[in-house]
Amino acid sequence: MAYEAALWKRVKAAGTHLKQCGFGVHLKRIENSVGSGHPDVEGCIDGVQIWIELKSEERPKRLTTPIRFKVRPSQDIWLQERVRAGCRHCFALLQVGQDRASKLYLVPGHLYPNITTPEPELERLSILRSPTLSLPEILLRAAEGFEL
Repeated sequence: MAYEAALWKRVKAAGTHLKQCGFGVHLKRIENSVGSGHPDVEGCIDGVQIWIELKSEERPKRLTTPIRFKVRPSQDIWLQERVRAGCRHCFALLQVGQDRASKLYLVPGHLYPNITTPEPELERLSILRSPTLSLPEILLRAAEGFEL
C-alpha cells in the first residue's frame, strides 16, 4: 500500500505541474468505504473526466516472471461496466519498480484483467508508446482516451 501512496503523490504533483502550465486540472484520490471497486483517482483535465486505478509492485528478477499486482474482482467489474457504458477515459496506471528504476504503464480499463503478466506484455497492453513520457504527459494521454 505504501507504494501506491507514493504513486498518488507523484500523480498529484504531476497535476499541480499541469495546472502551472495552464491546463485545467482537478484530481482527487477516492477513499470509498461505502462502495467497492472505484478507481483510486477521479479527475478532470481540460473538461475530460478521467478515472485511474493505481497499482505499484516491485520488478521481478526475471523478465518472464508475471508481476503480481493485487487485482480485486470489484475493481475489474467497475472498470468493465464503465467501458461498456462508453467511457474511454478509465485506466490502470501501473508502476513497476521503485524510484528512478521504475517504469509506468497506462492500461485501458477493459484490459485490467490482463495486468498480472510479465513486464514485456504490460508494455504491449499500455497505450504509452514512448518510455520517456513524464507523468504530466501520461495524465494528458489519459485525457485523450483510448479506442477499443
